[in-house]
Amino acid sequence: MKLSKYIKLGALMVFTITVFIWGLSYLKGHDFFKRTSYYHVKYDRIGGLVESSAVTINGYKVGQVKEIKFADKFSGKLIVTFMVDEDFKIPVNSVAQIESSDIMGTKSIKLIFNTTSKELYNPNDTLPGAIEGDLKEQVSLQVLPLKNKAEQLLATIDSAITILTVIFNEDARENLSESFENINNTISNIERTTADLQMLVSSEKENIGSFISNLNEISENFKGNSDKFNNIISDLSNLTDSLSKVPLSPIISSIASATSQIEEILSKLNSNQGTAGKLINDEQLYTNLISLTTNLDRLMKDVRLNPKRYVHISAFDLGKEVYIASSGTGDNKKIVFRVNLISTPNKIPLNSSIFEGLDNVEEFMATGVYSYLYGSTNNYNEIVELHEKAAEKFPEASIVSFKNGKVIKLERALKMLNK
Repeated sequence: MKLSKYIKLGALMVFTITVFIWGLSYLKGHDFFKRTSYYHVKYDRIGGLVESSAVTINGYKVGQVKEIKFADKFSGKLIVTFMVDEDFKIPVNSVAQIESSDIMGTKSIKLIFNTTSKELYNPNDTLPGAIEGDLKEQVSLQVLPLKNKAEQLLATIDSAITILTVIFNEDARENLSESFENINNTISNIERTTADLQMLVSSEKENIGSFISNLNEISENFKGNSDKFNNIISDLSNLTDSLSKVPLSPIISSIASATSQIEEILSKLNSNQGTAGKLINDEQLYTNLISLTTNLDRLMKDVRLNPKRYVHISAFDLGKEVYIASSGTGDNKKIVFRVNLISTPNKIPLNSSIFEGLDNVEEFMATGVYSYLYGSTNNYNEIVELHEKAAEKFPEASIVSFKNGKVIKLERALKMLNK
């Protein structure tokens, strides 16, 4: 039977297309005449892995990547399907790790077998995946320690430069110069002291020898009287033995009884019971005592200034006693009473803090001494009140009197007021 040329042409075209498809698949790594098994791996990222990338074990190619697709639309995870020969079996818990197969960064899948497992994966199973760090990450890991050390070195250099800057500034140089000068002075003093000691030892050499000889004599005396010292020690031992035989129970009982009595007394003192306790704990009594001492102080001042008001010494009664008037009349109004706060040869500023609280303090100079006066009145009772106020800061303050600007005795001024 003779075939027509059209049939021959069709058969040739089918053969050619078949060979072309087979060759294209073969170039992609898929051989129709070879049985293969497919496995899947899920990755968060694939780092440049593409379809037809090699699948190796210990550097030997055993398969290639068939397909890469997303696991779902929203997770962003990728599923890589690779194929290997049907006879090639993969143990369970083996890892499919993406790595760089050359220096240009070409990616491939490296199968890391779990040699301890005898169980095998079935075709279309999903293997655990891993990603090897790329060249940039490796370089970063190597360079990171150097970077940290360089930063530490720069910080150390910066601190050293700062210290040098502080050291070599003008003030620091002056301080260093002064320090070295002080050190030199100290060394000179030590040398002088050493020389003085040497001179002292050389001059007192005989006395030192005598002192040492005296010490030798004392030690010999102790050695010669060792029997007496032994007797003293023996007597002390006997005394301690005698003391140890003395009964201590009555003494301890007496001490305990005295202690309990003292505790009872202290408890009464801390309470409001009894006279002593009330004296110690009564605040009102303390306030009254303070008030009493203040009033007594005022009374003593008044007794000192007006003794005739309280003590009458006279053999005859000459009539009614005349007391100090509050203020004078007539020419006596020219008498002025003031409080002398302090007298000192050194001048004190009027705005000094020691005069705080005292108004209108004036300075008065006489015979090279500065006197500071406070207050000015014709009324003696008023000056007494001012004197009490000033005495709180100046306990030695005194009342002085003036007439027509001149200092007169206080007794004379008081007599003039009584006229």
